[in-house]
Amino acid sequence: MPGRRTQEEATLLDVLIDGFEKNEILGGYHWRELPMPDEAAAARKFASLTEEARRWKGAPVQLHDASPRRLAAWPDLEIRQAGRGIMVRVRAPWFDAWWHDQRTWHDNPLGPVFDWLDEDGGST
Repeated sequence: MPGRRTQEEATLLDVLIDGFEKNEILGGYHWRELPMPDEAAAARKFASLTEEARRWKGAPVQLHDASPRRLAAWPDLEIRQAGRGIMVRVRAPWFDAWWHDQRTWHDNPLGPVFDWLDEDGGST
């Protein structure tokens, strides 16, 4: 399939979007998993993901960048590496309070966006 990325090519955004099997919450966080081929590759990926997060969120409030466990943390985001495994945790935003409220979706608020996509030929 075109556009497939290897573990080494995966960006932070890729991991946040596609690196999961279940959309569950543990300890107030959603988590995403990225198993790497070996510990060295995991350490390189930790560094890469941390740098990407820095560009997005600024300096981490907590950083431990030494084997055997690495952690880069912001108030709402964590990147952890141990062995060949990487976990990205994002604090849950708890949208359910308004997402399932019928008033949120009254008058089809996304209709104009989908119309625009259709005009651009970008609709599925």
